[in-house]
Amino acid sequence: MTSEEIIAQGDKYLAGNTDLNKRIFKRLIKYLSENTVQGKIMMSAQDLAVLEDIIYEQIKESDYEENISKYLELITALDNAISKEQFERNRIKAQSIKDMWTSEQQRTVMIEKVVYDLGQNGMKDYFVKGISEVVRDANFFNLTLSDAVEQLQKVLVDDDYTTRYIRGTAGDALAEYAGAIEDKVAEVYELNTMLYIGNVIETSRPICDHIRDDLRGRVSREKLKQVLNEYCPNGKPSQQYIQYSTVSGEKYRAKKGAGMKEGTRIDNFSQLRGGWGCRHKAVWVR
Repeated sequence: MTSEEIIAQGDKYLAGNTDLNKRIFKRLIKYLSENTVQGKIMMSAQDLAVLEDIIYEQIKESDYEENISKYLELITALDNAISKEQFERNRIKAQSIKDMWTSEQQRTVMIEKVVYDLGQNGMKDYFVKGISEVVRDANFFNLTLSDAVEQLQKVLVDDDYTTRYIRGTAGDALAEYAGAIEDKVAEVYELNTMLYIGNVIETSRPICDHIRDDLRGRVSREKLKQVLNEYCPNGKPSQQYIQYSTVSGEKYRAKKGAGMKEGTRIDNFSQLRGGWGCRHKAVWVR
């Protein structure tokens, strides 16, 4: 698989956990009904103490852990794919790139973050606590069971809590990981021309539209510095408004740095690119 296909596969694994919302919702309703007196929620401190364990039990019984294990395996697949792609583009030995990246501390840090966020500790510290806080809220205890059901329905099912959490913590992880390798290759092998790969779509950010359309997707390092100085000066997404158009030709008004991540600079541009959810690929070549 190409690196783009691997990242798309990761998105597929993340999206495969939508049944978790309904599993947790169903189990919580059962638990709340067992702690209802005369139609109102009544829970002791002991009842609340086991709440997070009940939620986490549903995670373990779902296909979540299997999907995330498959997702994490894609990290090694990216190492291999990008090494192969760099050999094809720049004739840099694939094994040299793998050796260089494997010993890089940034690789370890990025992997550890994803493993924590999506693993047992991160799920308990953030995902499960986020749900349990809804129930722990003092106002929750003034609700009837039917009102409590309606509130949990909104948080878990209507607002798709699971997908929002997973995409918020790992949705960009593989794309950023792949980009970090590209940035390191550019640094070590002194590559000074960037190819911005991928089509612009109706929701493309101003910087992506500018690089792909105005600059035809190929820029020198010096030119990219100029672009970033305009769209994300000193790593701060620009708040200046511009008018631009994408594939339909319709005019849009947005901030130049719309959607970009703070801290985006020349040396990490392949990693952060156009920002949140960006699926363009920035590759450095000779």
